[in-house]
Amino acid sequence: MKQIAVFVPDECGIAATITSLLAERGVNIEALDLAAIENHGLIVLTVDLYDEALRALRDHGFKAITQDALLIKLEDKPGALATIAVRLKNAGLDLRSMHIHRRENGFAFATLVASDNIMAAILLNDVLAIEPPK
Repeated sequence: MKQIAVFVPDECGIAATITSLLAERGVNIEALDLAAIENHGLIVLTVDLYDEALRALRDHGFKAITQDALLIKLEDKPGALATIAVRLKNAGLDLRSMHIHRRENGFAFATLVASDNIMAAILLNDVLAIEPPK
């Protein structure tokens, strides 16, 4: 699964700007995480029209990078994400990002990016929600 990370200034209305420009291009946002630290912000999203979203962001001067992410399915209970983080740590893999994508029917779906996604996919094969890209 692909996700897009957009580096943005921490300014009033930046979420409105990003979401509006994607809407104008007919892009549906499937998941969005926004974080701001001091004067910098980061928006991580998954969308239905991936290439169009990248074009829209870049056409408007935003620095957008793409990441291959693994989609995992876990029981929606306390400690489920910690178990995954510890498994990666014990294997010497750095967890670079993790986002809860959705919750349904007692399960949580999360995307994650590790320092080595191929090794992470092998390690987490039992919880992968979809096959990773080859």
